[in-house]
Amino acid sequence: MTIDSLSAESGLDQGELSDPLVFRLAFRQWLVDQESRLPKPAVGDDFSERLRSVRELQTRLYEAGWARCGWPEGVGGLGGSPIHRAVLYDELALAGHPTRSAFEHIEILAPAMMAHWDHHRFAEMLQRLLCGEELWCQGFSEPDAGSDLATLRTKATRDGDGYRISGTKCWTSWAAFADRCVVLARTGTVEDRHRGLTAFFVDLRSEGVTVRPIRQANGTDELAEVTFDGVWVAQTDRVGEEGKGWTFALDVLSCERSAFAWLRQTRLMAAADRLAAMATGEAASVMGDLVLDLFALRATSAQAVRELANGRFMGPAAAPSKSLLTAAEQNLYDAAQLVLGPGLALGTGIDDVGAWQEDYLFSRVVSIYGGTRQIQYMTIARFLLGLPHD
Repeated sequence: MTIDSLSAESGLDQGELSDPLVFRLAFRQWLVDQESRLPKPAVGDDFSERLRSVRELQTRLYEAGWARCGWPEGVGGLGGSPIHRAVLYDELALAGHPTRSAFEHIEILAPAMMAHWDHHRFAEMLQRLLCGEELWCQGFSEPDAGSDLATLRTKATRDGDGYRISGTKCWTSWAAFADRCVVLARTGTVEDRHRGLTAFFVDLRSEGVTVRPIRQANGTDELAEVTFDGVWVAQTDRVGEEGKGWTFALDVLSCERSAFAWLRQTRLMAAADRLAAMATGEAASVMGDLVLDLFALRATSAQAVRELANGRFMGPAAAPSKSLLTAAEQNLYDAAQLVLGPGLALGTGIDDVGAWQEDYLFSRVVSIYGGTRQIQYMTIARFLLGLPHD
């Protein structure tokens, strides 16, 4: 299938479907037509059931062709650009579908992997992610190397036509459910810092991999610790050249701080809409500032999507998107405390109070993942404003 054959099914020609606005309207109509057939978790469903529902939805989107839009035909896509993917996420949120966090690495890892990895191998793996068969995770942070990623100690040593990886990654999102992990490991010395790093695509079902879920305060098992004990990885699963992992990592972090912000803001806009419908009196007075925060985030993350569509990663210019995401998400759930009142803390009086509690607690970590708030401010000061630094 190509966008041409997809357009035949929708009654639009290829040029029309390639236009993001027409694409939006066509996908919106498909969602309406398929509403009774698409999975949606019910209020109160546990975390594993919600995850199953999101994976099933991803499979349906793939089978209908929509999940392949926005990717080049050379890697198994149907054509189009990242703008098409952004439209798809927007419409799913508007239609009331849950957050796509389990598939966030479609936007965090996949664009950088496409730029750095062998296209034939990437194309094979991408289809498994897009169809919902697999989940991926990102093995960067370690117990002693979080913000200062260049000090990581997970080691990869040559072994025949591959490598042996040993070390521990921590705070790895979705590792408890993922099939594969992009691991940043040291092929040089510790003294080499960022110059001695290499990226690998590791099958988490390999011998020597141990995944230990980390129970979070919001009741989910999204995070995990992953230990690699002499795990063998073929050279063909090395992402990019040996010793060039830092360049790859910067592109991944650029996506995590920018294109991912678009994915996240779709969820926040939908939550703000629900919150506004419940706000009265003094609580309603905070909604104006909140809406401004969200539209500022939407504008900056839309720019990131356009840059990616033009083949450019944002680099340091991604820092404002991450900073705005932090402010918008935390302000939203601070407003939720005011609007929902004691019921939010007590878990009473609101139909979906469990979801609000879960999201409120998650909002506290936004200022940490993908680079702390302080790291983003330092990046803006040094690289965008040119301010002096020690």
